[in-house]
Amino acid sequence: MPMSDTGYQALCRRQGATGLLWLLTWSIVVGSLGVVPLMGYREAWPAAGSFTPISQLHHIHGLAVDPQAPSILYAATHAGLVRFTEGKRWEQVGEERSDFMGFTLHGSQPGVMYASGHPAGSSPRPNPVGVIASRDGGQSWQPLALAGVVDLHAMTFSPPEEALYGWNVAGAPGLYRVSTKDGSWTKIDATGLQDVFSLAAHPSQRQTLLAGTRAGLRLSRDGGTSWAAFHPTLAGFPVTLAVYHSGDPQILYAYAARPDLGFLRSADSGQTWSPTGLFLGARDAAAVLAVAPGEGEVLYLSSFSSDLYRSGDAGKSWQLLVQQGKPVNP
Repeated sequence: MPMSDTGYQALCRRQGATGLLWLLTWSIVVGSLGVVPLMGYREAWPAAGSFTPISQLHHIHGLAVDPQAPSILYAATHAGLVRFTEGKRWEQVGEERSDFMGFTLHGSQPGVMYASGHPAGSSPRPNPVGVIASRDGGQSWQPLALAGVVDLHAMTFSPPEEALYGWNVAGAPGLYRVSTKDGSWTKIDATGLQDVFSLAAHPSQRQTLLAGTRAGLRLSRDGGTSWAAFHPTLAGFPVTLAVYHSGDPQILYAYAARPDLGFLRSADSGQTWSPTGLFLGARDAAAVLAVAPGEGEVLYLSSFSSDLYRSGDAGKSWQLLVQQGKPVNP
């Protein structure tokens, strides 16, 4: 449920933070044990399934546009997976109601997606759920790796490696790599990386990763083993978002928690950055971004307060779709 003003003030005192920083550091650390691997898969998911109309989204933690059906936007929420179809219908997908903290699609395998987080109160899953996978568009979910061990609050899929990278906040915090083929995993030392908000794997270069962190935008070219500042313009203050354009990896997006920067776009692999004019204020920031496939740059951006926006022009203008979790009538 939403945090009360009293809860917000108490958290600020405990963290030594004000305004925006409570949104950037809020996490729940829990753990038990269990690992069940899941082998890879290739088939598409059935067209039929369970879809329940909803009027409220609770805590948007992840976004992804379906690469096979760009009119469908998926949102990972506090109460499971939600989809937005044809610009007008919000629906709960399947029966899974776990709190999805990390979320990403496979991209080239239809219906295949991955999540991490916490189970619903009535769920038999361990807490945290580890990494779970769906091969039917979110209708059902199976364990992939690290059940009861990790709660990945940032997650990205590396296409050339067929692997997930995720930032864990439970148990043994840090960076993990998980094979999507067999569920095998590695905890990476990740020298120079901490306080991660966002992870992005390069669409075509193996082991190349971006991370939005409290100290700025960071880059790794060795699969997360070592990290360095990516660009002097984006260093020394929180960068809460980092995303590659999957169709053109020379295009990058980031969100810098500074009024003169805000939502940024680069068209030259990050050598230069241009503010688009979107700044969400001192008490909010961009949390997740989804880029639609195809021509043009259709973007969906959600803030930490669960405001959701759509841009059809690479971030120059935005339409508000959801305000604090409540869909806005067109």
